[in-house]
Amino acid sequence: MNRIRQVARLQMPAWPQILGWTWSMVAVTFGINLLSVMANYDPGDGVTTTGGLISLCGIVIGMATISVTQIFPYALGMSVTRREFYLAWSLLAVVQSVLYALVLCLLRAVEQATGYWGMRMRFFDLPFMNDANPVLLLLGYAVPMLVMTHLGILLGTLHLRWGTTGVLASLTLAFTALGLAAALITWTGRWHAIGRWLLDQSPMALLAGWPVLVAAAFAVGGYRLIRRATA
Repeated sequence: MNRIRQVARLQMPAWPQILGWTWSMVAVTFGINLLSVMANYDPGDGVTTTGGLISLCGIVIGMATISVTQIFPYALGMSVTRREFYLAWSLLAVVQSVLYALVLCLLRAVEQATGYWGMRMRFFDLPFMNDANPVLLLLGYAVPMLVMTHLGILLGTLHLRWGTTGVLASLTLAFTALGLAAALITWTGRWHAIGRWLLDQSPMALLAGWPVLVAAAFAVGGYRLIRRATA
């Protein structure tokens, strides 16, 4: 475990830039959304949900991908094994996800305390988490961040293994499979059944249980790829 922590420190010099760029871009997205809501603000309207947190998910994926592709060759040159490298980055993914979740919980509290920024704009708060207890709230933010981080790591390992062509081909196949699945569900009229299944799930399962399985699948896929990746 000490060796894994030592390998994880390889990313420490890059963390100020990662954190700085991540939250700077989130701030820019927040500002653009706030200006947009201000331009159309009507006190009689309800709370506007912007869905701005999707931007953070995209940024997290990108940062994780860049981190893996840039530091992996250096790590190999330092006699770090692929297993050690991947376990260290998985540990960092957990730490980062928890830290981001704590920040989001704080921003959510500020958002609610200010009447949604005085403009009835919901940016950090999620409507379906209004009744969540503190633990579930933290997991509701941390686990999706973990999923996004491991997706970024997976994309990074795809790039290390097969280059840009491999990443684009994999994304094309994934989107094609999702599109065909959606078409099949529509053709068979199963959307209602899927909706009922989701409603029957507990908040813990939806926010933490099933997403953890997705993160685990991404982690296993990334590990299998990095074992054959070259610098």
